[in-house]
Amino acid sequence: MADLPLDLFKRIADRANDPMRRTAMSGAHANATPLDLGSLMGDFQKHAPPQAQGLLGALGKMQSMFGGDLPGFTMMGPGGMMSVGVPTGPQPLQPPPGEQALADAEKAIGRPLPDGVRQLYAIGDGGFGPGEGLFPLGELVDRYGELTREPYGPSGQDWPKQLLPLFDENPVLDCIDLDSGEIVAWDPEEIEDEDSDEDWQRSFKLEHPSLAALMSRWLGERTVEEQIRDEMEAATSKMAARGPSPVTGYPMQLDDPAQQAEAEIKFLSYADPSLRADFGLPETGWEDEVRRRHGLL
Repeated sequence: MADLPLDLFKRIADRANDPMRRTAMSGAHANATPLDLGSLMGDFQKHAPPQAQGLLGALGKMQSMFGGDLPGFTMMGPGGMMSVGVPTGPQPLQPPPGEQALADAEKAIGRPLPDGVRQLYAIGDGGFGPGEGLFPLGELVDRYGELTREPYGPSGQDWPKQLLPLFDENPVLDCIDLDSGEIVAWDPEEIEDEDSDEDWQRSFKLEHPSLAALMSRWLGERTVEEQIRDEMEAATSKMAARGPSPVTGYPMQLDDPAQQAEAEIKFLSYADPSLRADFGLPETGWEDEVRRRHGLL
């Protein structure tokens, strides 16, 4: 199997060493606001209404299930991303595994690691690339063992031993075919009938002709933060292009003047009459005045 071309390897290494871009979510995790769930639950218990006690009970049960500590997670909150039990701020890339660790991994797998995979581990011990990033070497060995130790399919099908999982793109696993070097994606959601061997076979799909092709695709992908920023900038530019409403003076939200007028009429119908007066609208017939200002009458 071919090595990763040098130029591609350098570009992968550059992005892997950028803590804000090494995975789709790494920037969001780094900028997330830490949330102390224990303190939050304590405050909630003191000040929440009786109806909220069920939520507290559910959180308590979850803590018990995980031995007192909930697994770390990141979620969208009212002020942006929030994290519980997950390190925030830019995180360092883990150092590459040594040659002995690589040899031990190959022994556990029973096959040599492809040259391209070894090149990725020369950059760092996972945590960069598509999805949640390349599995750390120890986790890669564990995942392969889970898949191949005993029949893994829902009807006792064997996992294809030549498929080594590299990236978790939840729920899809991106695997390298140790025989061909191709990237095969396994999607468990394709298995609609657990008794169907056809569904099991269909859940494996050729995704890329090589590891280089997969990593090239990843280099062209924007992070979640970049996508959100792009969408916000596009929305702001679009709003600016519409100009201010001739009724309220606020930026118009809709392209169609008729839809914008009706949206403003609906909003102002719930408002205090003094607000309509502030906008220079008459006490009666103000709805038609809104439409007239938008050029509809």
